[in-house]
Amino acid sequence: MFAMSLYDNIRELTFFLRVTEESSFSAAARSLDVDPSTISKVVQRMEDRLGVRLFHRTSRTLRLTHEGERFQAAVLKVVSAIEEAEESLNPSLNEIDGVLRIGSTAGFARLWLTPLMPGFCASHPKLKVELVASQTPLNLAEQQLDLAFYSGMVPDSSLVARRMTTVHWRIFGSPEYLKRHGTPRTPEDLDGHQCLNFLPGSFRSQWPLNDGHDVRSFTPSGPVAATDGDVLCQLAVAGMGLVRLVDARARADVESQRLLSVLDEFRAPGDPVYAVYQNRRYLSSRVRAFLDYFSEHVPAD
Repeated sequence: MFAMSLYDNIRELTFFLRVTEESSFSAAARSLDVDPSTISKVVQRMEDRLGVRLFHRTSRTLRLTHEGERFQAAVLKVVSAIEEAEESLNPSLNEIDGVLRIGSTAGFARLWLTPLMPGFCASHPKLKVELVASQTPLNLAEQQLDLAFYSGMVPDSSLVARRMTTVHWRIFGSPEYLKRHGTPRTPEDLDGHQCLNFLPGSFRSQWPLNDGHDVRSFTPSGPVAATDGDVLCQLAVAGMGLVRLVDARARADVESQRLLSVLDEFRAPGDPVYAVYQNRRYLSSRVRAFLDYFSEHVPAD
């Protein structure tokens, strides 16, 4: 009786997830090769048993309720645990092969992905990795990416996003620049400084700072703007102005005292970094292996 009940529960969860993926009872039924009424009855039975409505239903749309979203997150964990249990007995996982295509910005690839490559590739010698760097939002389907990394907001809500780490930003200046122009003590002092910035219109050209009550965005100006953080970092080391960079990018220059951080007490919270992929249910062993390796070697915060 227990085995039959467990089977029925897993079947219900499978139906539920397929409906969330297809956003349609009829499309879910076609993909599962069952009658649409069967899907509808299963979902209704689940709602009756749980005592909540899982979907908002109209003649044109089908979307998850707040309770449905919470239930979906829990169900995905259950399905993932089942898949991991099955894969733990699959000896072929020790021989991951094929091609893994990973997308990110060039800066993220340099600072976070490339340092992982030697160890990861040594662990999976039959696997080939292709890194696709772009300054514009990546389209996983068009560019045939297995996963991509985004900092801040994920542009496509239909994708699965897994939070991996957090990037922290600081404002830096060279000792020579600070000696000539003084050290800013408050965010408002930035108006009197030359600031090196990302190109206007980029979300990175806004400098969010916490004034103790709220996070305010400043748009400082200066002699040079660029698309690349490494360029801005080198210009700051040369004494051309203040710059806002990710901690990791400036770490070597800070350790050698070519750059000093300023306004640290006004730092805004860090930006979350997400690994994004198309479908958690069919996550390949290649993607799972890299996500696990990333989690093991990169601090979550």
